[in-house]
Amino acid sequence: MDVPTLFFVEASLLFLFSLTMVVNSIGLAGQRANYWFAASNVCGGVSLLLDSIYPIAPNLTIVVIANLLFFLELTLINKAIAEFVDRGRTVWLYLLALSVLMATASALFSLSPGHHTIRIAMISVVALTASVCSATLLFRSLRGGLKVSMIVMGTLLSLYATTNTLRLVTIRRFPQQIFYHIWFDRTIIAGLSFGFLWMTAARLRNSLEQLAGTDALTGTLNRRSIEYETRRIFRRSRERNHRVAALMLDVDSFKQINDSFGHHAGDLALCAIADCLRRAMRAGDLIARLGGDEFLVIMPNTDIAMAELAASRIHARLADLSVACDTGDFRVRASIGITSIDGDDLSLEDLVRRGDRALYVAKANKPHSMVSHQLVS
Repeated sequence: MDVPTLFFVEASLLFLFSLTMVVNSIGLAGQRANYWFAASNVCGGVSLLLDSIYPIAPNLTIVVIANLLFFLELTLINKAIAEFVDRGRTVWLYLLALSVLMATASALFSLSPGHHTIRIAMISVVALTASVCSATLLFRSLRGGLKVSMIVMGTLLSLYATTNTLRLVTIRRFPQQIFYHIWFDRTIIAGLSFGFLWMTAARLRNSLEQLAGTDALTGTLNRRSIEYETRRIFRRSRERNHRVAALMLDVDSFKQINDSFGHHAGDLALCAIADCLRRAMRAGDLIARLGGDEFLVIMPNTDIAMAELAASRIHARLADLSVACDTGDFRVRASIGITSIDGDDLSLEDLVRRGDRALYVAKANKPHSMVSHQLVS
């Protein structure tokens, strides 16, 4: 297969990737990164088509336009990655300025062999700069379930930077290899399209999993998610022979809040409790809403004394908590039951059952509208 045909095939692939990204993004929120990457593929595809024409009909205009579109492609890839990771969004403007500058400079050179290598060197400089910026954004933003796809994407960009560095330092010795360099670089860019589709699919999957495992009102874990997470914690606790503590929390006079201030006020009260728990607990503790006005906090590697301290922190925060709504301001109080089990007797059902008993005792033994807690062995 000759070089122009290879370029035409790669251009077709980039157009196909662009169409795929647009179609997959229609009707979905937060898909700006996909549209930017699709636009970059369109620029790259048109640039490749012009490159495939150049050997047949050499023309300065074709060279300049192809270079400019290629520069825009790299700039828009950086913009797409910046939107995806939600950082570094101004870098692409500097890359855009560099691209315009280089495209303008390339227009000043003729098609003579002596100036041909200079244009290739300028292309390599822009490609190297853009790929390093994009790879840096990805490697500095690795997170959760997206880590593998982001590492692959960053590695491809690093490889792209490496190939352009080699081309920059060897262009004077091997100027005849230019089209094969372009073909190899475009193959990497095609791989970037696969990588970006992988990243966006992984993010969508993570978002769906988070929605499925999160209580829509309070943003805490729901029953399904807490069951999954506690299995992981219990398995680790058995291996290390650690105790696991739990706090069962129930809002006092919740029905009275709904009757006096309205159901919206009840929702505000639950959200305020959830926010209070998030501020009072440690980063590794699990907070879940089991249903209604009942919350569960799972505390790995925690004994009774530490659990009591955590309940005291919640007590202190609730004492200062006042909820404002359209029908008036009101105070929120809660009962807290504390329980703990060791590594030989670990299950969520055991914790919930013992926590319910502790919560029942706490409600029975405390004065109205005062937060207290009760230990059940």
